[in-house]
Amino acid sequence: LVLLDAFLSSWKRGCSCCCCCVCVCARSEKKKKYKNETMRPILLKGHERSITVVKYNYDGDLLFTASKDHVPSVWRAEDGGRLGTFAGHKGTIWDLDIDRFTTRVLTASADASARLWDAETGECIKVFSHRGPVRGVAWADGSNSFATISDPFVDHNAQISIYDIPQDASPDDYDDTPRLEIDLPKTNDGKRVNPTNVVWLNLNEALFVTFDNGSIRLYDPVTGDELEEFFPHEKKINRVSFNLTKR
Repeated sequence: LVLLDAFLSSWKRGCSCCCCCVCVCARSEKKKKYKNETMRPILLKGHERSITVVKYNYDGDLLFTASKDHVPSVWRAEDGGRLGTFAGHKGTIWDLDIDRFTTRVLTASADASARLWDAETGECIKVFSHRGPVRGVAWADGSNSFATISDPFVDHNAQISIYDIPQDASPDDYDDTPRLEIDLPKTNDGKRVNPTNVVWLNLNEALFVTFDNGSIRLYDPVTGDELEEFFPHEKKINRVSFNLTKR
């Protein structure tokens, strides 16, 4: 996996791969005056199992990674220095997201939980339990709410869950029960269609959710109604990324 620092001004991308390290090609700000400069690769070693997600924070100065080794990490994007880890999950970390000002981090895990972390200290602030493995997590604009997608488990269908965690409220007052749950039942032919990614669209107007059958659905985050469905792919959508404007 190679992420190019030169494109950070227009893209803050999240992606996945199957190796245990991350290579960042960085270009020093001090050397931009040279026309024929070359990027220098920085190899980030720290994970013991396959990488599942890599994301820059909004400002592009920090890189957050997660893998099947249960412990997400944060790195300096400029030189690859490892700043810390977030220890607590007991299963694969499938997804993570960072709020606008890099104060709080969300993680989604196969241990059937999403966790809220203090980005600076690495302290776990809150655990949000789910019925099945949590496949994805995403902050809403304003960082006062977040959404998760979880896999079906036993008799429970896959679900989209929305939680409210206001920044000005004490973590002790956070409700670990979703404000809204959107059930994702089997299709008419009896097949399960599982969500793979979730993203809030601009101004929190809709939830953009991808699925393992190649479809994309838009949901109303207030009522839970399905607004639209289309099929840009024929097979599973593994991951989706937007530019900063989401247009």
